[in-house]
Amino acid sequence: MVVDPATGTLYTGQEDIGIWRVRADLTTKPVLVDKVREFGVPGVYDEATEECTAGADPGYGGEHLSADVEGLTLFQESDGDGYLLASSQGDDTFALYDREVSEANEYEGGFRVVAASATLDGSQECDGAAVLNAPLGSRYPNGLLVVQDGHETPEVPDGEGGTRTATGFKFVDLGDVVDAADM
Repeated sequence: MVVDPATGTLYTGQEDIGIWRVRADLTTKPVLVDKVREFGVPGVYDEATEECTAGADPGYGGEHLSADVEGLTLFQESDGDGYLLASSQGDDTFALYDREVSEANEYEGGFRVVAASATLDGSQECDGAAVLNAPLGSRYPNGLLVVQDGHETPEVPDGEGGTRTATGFKFVDLGDVVDAADM
């Protein structure tokens, strides 16, 4: 969840459904801003594996998010405009929506946080994100986007001769996000 103090709007991510918008004082009915691609796909029990799997897709889903919706945060520009940023965990991307409620939170574009080197991977299975649109010295002169990385690679030694998967955070210059999303 994230609250936009400029508009009094609460945005919530419902993992398998999409992004909801409602007045923060709860005086309006929730509005579905965008749906995940998997929206409306029924679960089907597979006797061979004894698990539920996705059934036939009825085509009710959205185009920009893959379940789970996670990591909602706001990116406010200096002129007061800005974007709602959402982690699309199912395809390891991030979606940007206009914060203008009158514009029905129009989809503005997306991006992916990719590997910076052979030893520093991108972000996968992101559960959270935060934006700070203020200069942070020479390393982040345009501001900072921090994203959780649910699948840190390379794997980390476990101290017993094996490895364990880890989680971490990626720090991205906000200028790179602006360039990637053509904002």
